[in-house]
Amino acid sequence: MASRTGRAEPLPGTAGTSGRRGAEVLALPPGRELRPETERWIVDGLVEAMPGLRARELFALRRDMLAEAGYIVVAVDPQRDAVVALLTSRWVPLPSGRPCLHVMTQFVGDAYRHGAIFGRSWAAHFARLLAEGRPFPEVIALKTYNPVVHCAMNAFAVHPGVRLYPDLTGAHDAALPLVTEVAGAVAPGHPFDAGRCVFPGAGRPVDLYRERPLSSAEAANAYFGRHLVPGDRMLCVLHAPTPAGQHGILTALGLARPE
Repeated sequence: MASRTGRAEPLPGTAGTSGRRGAEVLALPPGRELRPETERWIVDGLVEAMPGLRARELFALRRDMLAEAGYIVVAVDPQRDAVVALLTSRWVPLPSGRPCLHVMTQFVGDAYRHGAIFGRSWAAHFARLLAEGRPFPEVIALKTYNPVVHCAMNAFAVHPGVRLYPDLTGAHDAALPLVTEVAGAVAPGHPFDAGRCVFPGAGRPVDLYRERPLSSAEAANAYFGRHLVPGDRMLCVLHAPTPAGQHGILTALGLARPE
């Protein structure tokens, strides 16, 4: 892998089996340091791993999701040397000064879902972030059309003091100042419907998903179906303002609490 990635690093405790196949989780250099052949390797793997997603068109239109990422974690099928999952993020400044991490991509290949890759990728991501001496991000934000992503992020919100917006009841009025602040940071200048927590028409390509994605949670499917049409993106904001909540997330990922 090093010939492709330059400085790919296996992370402690990340090798093993996930879903129906084995995969190794690797931390790659920041996007500005990626070689063109590494970008192609990532995109080619995701195109094969997710046939229901127009991944090649996505990365042609949104190369920034790799090029501008500060953290890149991939899961690789070692037998085929193929990328089967990707997590990228970057820090964005908020006017309030809260540490905010913008998750730019979060994909897991079809054959590797419902396993451990999601958690292992996030553990690797936070391990790299904390090793740099960064604070735990009080705010984690992402844009999505997929209710599966909302459900995955909602798993972090089971910890006391951690909230995910929007919640499925739509009761996020008290968080509107925070949500609006985050919207302006992750998509500056783009129209934002704060009542629905949606960026209308923000998705490219509009037909990214060949079919509307569905999760195993009917309530989440209904919520996304009610509030989004193809091309829209929902803003999900995970707010973890307390050390206890942050500790709960890290403990669930098998990591030590940050100092």
